[in-house]
Amino acid sequence: MKIKAQFQTAITIVKTLCLILIIITSGCGSNSDVDKSDVKTQYSAINKIDTAKLNIKLTDKDFYGQFEINYRGLYKDSGDVSGIVKGDTLKGTFRFQRYGIENWHTRPIALLKKDNKLIMGEGAMEIYMGMYYFKKNRPIDYQSPKFVFQKL
Repeated sequence: MKIKAQFQTAITIVKTLCLILIIITSGCGSNSDVDKSDVKTQYSAINKIDTAKLNIKLTDKDFYGQFEINYRGLYKDSGDVSGIVKGDTLKGTFRFQRYGIENWHTRPIALLKKDNKLIMGEGAMEIYMGMYYFKKNRPIDYQSPKFVFQKL
């Protein structure tokens, strides 16, 4: 009778350990799928003494992430960037704070994908209802960019 009780206790312990092992292994596998789907690519650029960092998730249709421009080490604009992708062009908005403490500002942004780089275009802007936009009938200039981003 003592042996039968010890045997049942041993079976209960083995079942419990198996259950714990199943829970641990199934939990670890599900987290790795989430991390892979939200991988962002890091870019950096330098223009004389100004620097910029771009950390974005890029798909065939859209992009989003963080963007930071450091002006001569004196101040910086940092915030979120998001928009749409059309072919090799990314167009969107940069919503940022200067110094990280002021009001939020929004500016249009245009990037051209070329040779594994992102070229930041410059264009004439207009303001409509307090929002900045690139002027419709004026092309965005990618020939003399402020920043050319390279992958890190």
